[in-house]
Amino acid sequence: MRERLVRSLFMAIAALVLLCGTACTRGAGGAAAELRELKACRLPGVEREARCGEVEVPENPDRPEGRQLRIAFTVVPATAAHKSNDAVLVLAGGPGQSAIASARQIWPLFDELSARRDIVFVDQRGTGRSNGLNCQGGDRRPTLGESADSQRERDRLARCRDRLTERADLAQYATWIAVRDFDRVRERLGYERINLWGGSYGTRAALEYARQFPTRVRTLVLDGVAPADMVLPVSFAVDADAAFTKLADACRTDAACARQTPDLLASIDALLAREGANARVTVTDPYFGLPTTLSLDRAGLAPLLRAPLYAPSLAAVLPYAVEQARAGDLSALMGLATALSEVVEGEEFGEGMHYSVICAEDMTRLDSQGREAAMRTRSRDAFISHYEQVCAQWPKRPAPNAFFTIPKVDAPVLLLSGGFDPATPPRHADRVARALPRATHVVAPNLGHLVSPQACASALVRRFIREGDASGLDASCLQRIPAPWFYTPPRPKDAAP
Repeated sequence: MRERLVRSLFMAIAALVLLCGTACTRGAGGAAAELRELKACRLPGVEREARCGEVEVPENPDRPEGRQLRIAFTVVPATAAHKSNDAVLVLAGGPGQSAIASARQIWPLFDELSARRDIVFVDQRGTGRSNGLNCQGGDRRPTLGESADSQRERDRLARCRDRLTERADLAQYATWIAVRDFDRVRERLGYERINLWGGSYGTRAALEYARQFPTRVRTLVLDGVAPADMVLPVSFAVDADAAFTKLADACRTDAACARQTPDLLASIDALLAREGANARVTVTDPYFGLPTTLSLDRAGLAPLLRAPLYAPSLAAVLPYAVEQARAGDLSALMGLATALSEVVEGEEFGEGMHYSVICAEDMTRLDSQGREAAMRTRSRDAFISHYEQVCAQWPKRPAPNAFFTIPKVDAPVLLLSGGFDPATPPRHADRVARALPRATHVVAPNLGHLVSPQACASALVRRFIREGDASGLDASCLQRIPAPWFYTPPRPKDAAP
């Protein structure tokens, strides 16, 4: 009897081990098998061989038999023999950026993590290789003078819209539809759960994925939080004003900057008042290198002033550039404004997808309160007016009401914000963090837009994803990152003889 009991227990344990050997490791083995079936490829900026593939999805989820899209993804496989089955899925910003194309810039953040986890870059529908809705393919690159002409710019976008509608239903490229494609990729690759890293607009996509597929999320990293209930053109104006104020305060406490620009806000106001009256100025086109005469109104000048705020190293030159502009030379301001333009320019940026998202998700929620808030800022309705006119004729479909709510995510969430960020400052992440039961929000006071790739923040992100827990995470190093020195030209008396 005793022998029979021991034999029965042994057989039960053996069966359990066999079951675990097939079921418990099925995810990792399945993912490895799927990767072997993909085509070998290379990612710019990544030394290791990657694997590239596609999944086919219906463009319109309500018409599965209709036009199909090929959603492109690239996987950098883990190098360890025994890897984790919770890959990292990278969601790009914009909206409109290609995750695959942006790998070059953000790969250093994931290099160390890729020892034990696959890193997956998915081009969201309408971007990059996933039926990219690009506007530059048909039109030549506009000159600076053409871009600054608001009517010509709207005409260019109207031509782009008409051209794109020949091969795409632009109403089907909103976030709440696109995240279903991400889950198809996860399913295709055989991962049970994934770690989501979203930057800027990518945080909106990550939150929506967590809302629709909560059991598939192991961790969330939200860097530069842009929730769905945030009306971007209003926030552009309100948050830029707050960033101007912070920059002016910092300039006031710096002796050299205060000497050069005693009151940055007053200088910006004076520049806007003068150029806002359609003053004609001559500047050098930073791309074509040709002198160009522009008629700048407030709507044209506001984006030029806001753009350098994204990176503190550029914002540190802004007081000087503003004073130069007030003296009639806009070359420094134009150079700063275009310094980051390559990030969103070129064939990989889905300009059509950008408007499909904002027209359907942000502009449909613009109300009188938001408009009044924008009108109280220096930019006034510069950003609202542009999107309002473009979106008036842009195809869109209403998003479900739940899309605009912050999901109750059970997974641990790490939120990162830059204190000088003019686009997604800490106030947005604070609001999201309050609604998430396992959220940790850390702020880098002297950094701008996107924190993860910078200084010690990379190590914090990697540790959070590895451990799946933010408790005990020491983010004090972010407080010690210094602000860049303000640029001031050397004075004659300071120059060497």
